[in-house]
Parts: sequence; C-alpha cells; structure tokens
Amino acid sequence: MNRLLIGLLAVYAAVFAVLEVLYLPVYIGGVAVPFGALAAALTNAGLVHAAKWFTTRTSIAAIPVLAWLVAVLIMASGGPGGDVLVPGDWRILLLFGLGLLPAGVILGGHMGTSATQRAVSGS
Repeated sequence: MNRLLIGLLAVYAAVFAVLEVLYLPVYIGGVAVPFGALAAALTNAGLVHAAKWFTTRTSIAAIPVLAWLVAVLIMASGGPGGDVLVPGDWRILLLFGLGLLPAGVILGGHMGTSATQRAVSGS
C-alpha cells in the first residue's frame, strides 16, 4: 500500500511539474511573475512532507521531488523542431531553486530524524 501511495505522489509531482512550467512565463502587465516557481516551492515541499509519512527511508521520501526534477528536465530539453517550453532566463533558475530547496530542507530533516531513530534503536 505504501508503494502505491509513493508512486501516486510521484505522478502528482510530474503533473505539478507540467503545470508549473506552463505557468512560469506569466506576465502581469509588462512584469514577469513566475507563478510556477512559487507553486513549485509549495507543491514539492508538500509532496515530500506527505511522502515521509509513508516511509522511514529518505531515498524513498525523495521519489516525488526526483519525479518532478525528471519531468522539468524533459520539458527543458528541446523538441524535434527545437521548441522549448521552459524559458532560458532567470525564471528557470528560480524554478529549480524554489522547487528543490524547500524539498531538500524537508528531506534533510527527515534524514536527521531517521538517523536519530536508528541510533536510539541500535540498528
């Protein structure tokens, strides 16, 4: 059951990655407002936080953010006609930073908690 839920979180991460990339080049007036990058910070942190409820292994809890990263990298690569969905400016750096940093902080906390539990149990 836990494997199914982790897999479902990975699918959600890939779907969120598509939506975040599509909302990355939004302009309000003449100002670029990267809603996709802000959404990536919230969704990846939430998905990793949800994944850590189902496992004690940090590598398994990282599966949703890895699925997100793979989906974004696939969309950042050029298509057959050279079309790219991801803009090649500061917004992609913001997407990667805000998408990976909060999830990494949560994974680091999970890694510390798991190490403490292993030390206490003696295994």
